Formats: sequence, structure tokens, C-alpha cells
Amino acid sequence: MAMAACSSVPTRASMNQVTLPASDARVQYTGRTYRSGAGIVFSHPGVTVRVRFWGDALRMRLLDAGAGGEVGTNYFDVVVDGAAPRLLAVRGGEHTYPLATGLAVGLHTVELIKRTESSVGPSTLVALEVHGELREPPPRPGLRMEFVGDSITCGYGSEVALRPESSSWVAPVFTSKNENPRRGHAWLTALKLGAEPVLVCYSGHGVYRNLDMSTSGLLPALYELAVPGHSAGWDFSRDSPDVIVINAGTNDVFAGSGTDAFLPDEASFKSAYRAFLQRLRTLHPRAHIVCTLGSMTDGFKQLEMKGAVTSVHVGQWITDLVVERQHQGDARIYRHWMDVQNPGVDGVGEDWHPSAATHAKMADALSRFIQDVVRP
Repeated sequence: MAMAACSSVPTRASMNQVTLPASDARVQYTGRTYRSGAGIVFSHPGVTVRVRFWGDALRMRLLDAGAGGEVGTNYFDVVVDGAAPRLLAVRGGEHTYPLATGLAVGLHTVELIKRTESSVGPSTLVALEVHGELREPPPRPGLRMEFVGDSITCGYGSEVALRPESSSWVAPVFTSKNENPRRGHAWLTALKLGAEPVLVCYSGHGVYRNLDMSTSGLLPALYELAVPGHSAGWDFSRDSPDVIVINAGTNDVFAGSGTDAFLPDEASFKSAYRAFLQRLRTLHPRAHIVCTLGSMTDGFKQLEMKGAVTSVHVGQWITDLVVERQHQGDARIYRHWMDVQNPGVDGVGEDWHPSAATHAKMADALSRFIQDVVRP
């Protein structure tokens, strides 16, 4: 019996190169994807492809829409058997990339994690090439978390940490290589709680207005899609998240520079945020919803004109909306206050975004709040 069992395990001499479509049921995806004629399409940062196989090597065929260069190159982390990640830059078009080579023949797990966000371009996994045999994927964590937000949730610029030298100091601008959701507060919070993270986020986009004052592709609209800019809707019949964290409103606050709409409009913001909360509750009746804002602002903004000072506080508006829903009987919605970042102590990332140190503090506070108050 023992010999018969051993004979079913392939040896290096008996192994073949096997090509499998990206849609194979044994390929595990975490995050928003959809199936196209070419393969499995995804664009959000943090989307993870997880494969377990018996063999010694794994390659992938990837069709990528990135334009290349400092802002248009998609990057992935490749993790083999839990080791330190290897950074992989991919090229536009369809190419084959080695993910694991020269391994000892045996059971291995490879994870491919997208680091860059939708603005850099979507990727399509076409196929996997296994030298050996594909096996069933590892079990998923029991707790599912979804993080909805903007560049802060994406991990924009988090690979950089610089301390401003003066009030006139200019922060470096976005490069796709320095975006890393795995150093961001969302991913770190999920890790602390032993949860599976799904990120739905897009830089510069807001609740009722985007940073550039446009109103297309607002976060509530993007939430409906599998991939921003593609018509395929997300299938909400899939497993619902246990906890949803919304960190949105920063771009609504920062928009309007040099215009008559410098200050965000309370009625417009509240109407859009209120509708989004209702949509989330309709889609996910049992989910715990945590509303936060930060850490680039707490939502306060003021305008000084002709000696008169007018101010608004988007953070307080979010609190009002959470209390409103609580009074309506929603017992699974919460308001978490995020500390504003301290660049002099923790530095900043690109374009004044949170540094990795700030993200770590954000994750500490958010995970404690979820453990102590939400208790999913």
C-alpha cells in the first residue's frame, strides 16, 4: 500500500510541463476579477493569485495593459512558500514570466500579488505553466474584509519615507514602483486580524467629487464594477465580506483649489455618502461597516475671504451619517476616528501620502478598534 501511494507522486523524471488556463478551478483568486475571452482580468491593488502545485517550477502568461515607464508599469510581488517577496515588473502586451524556478521537487505555494492600482492598467492572467501537477489551493482565512477608498487605501507612495525639510518642501510625485498595498493600513489591518483583504480603491476619486472636480467614476460607482473602466459588474452573489472599511472623503476635501467650490458641499456629500451606505447595507445585510477618514486629513477645511472665515468638517459629516443610520436601527455600523499623519515624525510618501510608518500606526489603531468595538 505504501509503495502504491508513493508511485502516485510525480518525480522530476516523470514530470511534464502542463499549461492550464487561468480559469482553472484550482487557481485561487482574492479580490475583484472577471473572466474574459483572454483570461482572468483584474486591476485593483492587492488582487492575489494563489497556486499550490507539486513540482519544481511555475511560469505565467500575462497580458498587461500598462503603458510602461515610471507611472505606467505594473508591479507584482511574487511570494514562494511564504518567503520574502520578489518584485516583478511586467511589460505591456502578452509575455511569459517565471514565478518559481529550481525548486526542490515537492509541494509548493506561489502567490502573485498586484501592487499597482487600476490607473496603471489592468492585467489579464492568460495561463499558468506548471512543471509538475497543480493541486487544490490552500484554505482561505475565515474572516473576510473589504476596504473601500482612494489612494491611501491603495498604498500610494508607501515605499518612500521622507521628512519635509521646510514649509516650501515639495514631495516627490507618483511612481508606480513605489505603490505597495502590502505596506498600507488596509492590508496590515487584515493581517493583524487574520483576515483575507480585498481592496476596492482608486487614487484621486471621491464620494461626490473627484480631486480634479470631475464626477465620473466616483467611488460608489466604481464599487459596482469588477474592474474600473470595464463594463463587467462585480458579482455580489459571491461571499459577502464580514467587515467593510470605508476610508473615503479625502479627495472631496482636497478638491476645489482655485475655484468657487473650494469648500465641499455638505448636502451633496451627505447625499452621496448616505446613498452609498444604504447600497452597502442592501448588498451586505450582515456586514459590519466601519467608516473612517485619514490620515492625510480629518476632514476639516476652511476658507478665508475678505476677513471672513468659513469652515466645514467632512469628518463630522461622516459621524452624522453613521449616527443617523444607528438611530434608524443599523446596529452594525461604526465610526472610527483616524489620527492625522505627523510628517515631521513619520515622514511622508509620494505626494504627501502616508509613509509606511504612518500606515503601521493606522493599522494598529484600526485593528484595535475592530477587535474591541466591532468584534466580528
